[in-house]
Amino acid sequence: MSGAYTCVAYNNVTEKNSTTSTMLTVIEAVESVMIKSSTIPIESDNLTLTCEVTGPFESIYWMKDNMPLNMNTSTINSNVSYYIRSNSLHFSPVTRYDDGIYQCVATTLAGPHKSPQYVLLVIYGPLSVDITGQEISALDTVFVSLTCSADSRPISEYQWFVDGLDFVIGTGPVITYFVTDGNYTCMARNPVTNITMSQTIAVSVNGHASALPVQAQGRLVLLALLALSLPVVTDWLSH
Repeated sequence: MSGAYTCVAYNNVTEKNSTTSTMLTVIEAVESVMIKSSTIPIESDNLTLTCEVTGPFESIYWMKDNMPLNMNTSTINSNVSYYIRSNSLHFSPVTRYDDGIYQCVATTLAGPHKSPQYVLLVIYGPLSVDITGQEISALDTVFVSLTCSADSRPISEYQWFVDGLDFVIGTGPVITYFVTDGNYTCMARNPVTNITMSQTIAVSVNGHASALPVQAQGRLVLLALLALSLPVVTDWLSH
């Protein structure tokens, strides 16, 4: 139905007429605008976001966090590297600094058509593993609680070992146990990338994380055992 439409007015008495015309342009509607990606966003890998438009459009541009995406990446962040080709936004590679809310916008003569928000959260890590500990006293018994934390997305899975990696003594970020001297290792694993990282600390008999050599800790254990056994020996001799 696009075209020039003319209206003619005619007076039968004066036999005069007048005409006016207007141009009508019918614009086909954009039915949908969607962002699609076929890969998992893992840090240091390449990632492509594609803008899929159903219906005719004139051009496409991208937005991040409600702001038009600046094509001059060097002026934004040296850790960011991306480019746009056709209807796709390419990250080469993608990093944590690319986290954000993305939209693609298809423009027509009728105006812009935005896609729904696409939340990009890049998977990474573990980048570091830390162990902290505290002493817990209950019913005259001293326990030690160790907490493991890792910088990772998603949250890491944790396994605990003592004096080597022969067998698992616990899982989860926190373990609580009766005071035992040893070298405790927390291994953090990213469940998506399967990347692991571990941290080991030495724990002395008093339940505190220690930087003492293992031999020195062994003497502390021996002294503690002697101190615990004296009341038992004395009681046995008295009978």
